[in-house]
Amino acid sequence: MVAEYKESIGFKGKLLIEPKPCEPTKHQYDHDSAAVHAFLLQHGLEKSFALNLEANHATLAGHSFSHEVDYALSHNLLGSIDANIRETQQDNDTQQFHMDNQ
Repeated sequence: MVAEYKESIGFKGKLLIEPKPCEPTKHQYDHDSAAVHAFLLQHGLEKSFALNLEANHATLAGHSFSHEVDYALSHNLLGSIDANIRETQQDNDTQQFHMDNQ
C-alpha cells in the first residue's frame, strides 16, 4: 500500500525498510538483507524500496555488518546506514551513537 501511495503522489525516491531480526518475532520476512530482498522480489517491490542497515541488527541476524552492507551493495539495495550502537545489557539497540571526544 505504501508503494502504491508513493506512485500515486508522484514520489520518485526510494522507501526504506530496515532488516530487524527478532522484532517482534524470530520468523518474519525482514530477518536480514537477503530475506528482505526475497520478500521484495516476491511481491514486485524491489524498485520501490532500499535497505536501511544497522550494525546491531546484522549481529542479531548472525551476520557481520560488512556482510549485510556487501549484500545490499551487490544487489543495488543500499539506501542508508543507521550507525547507532548496541546496549550490551540487552539485545536491542539504543539511540546512542559512537563518539570520539578527542
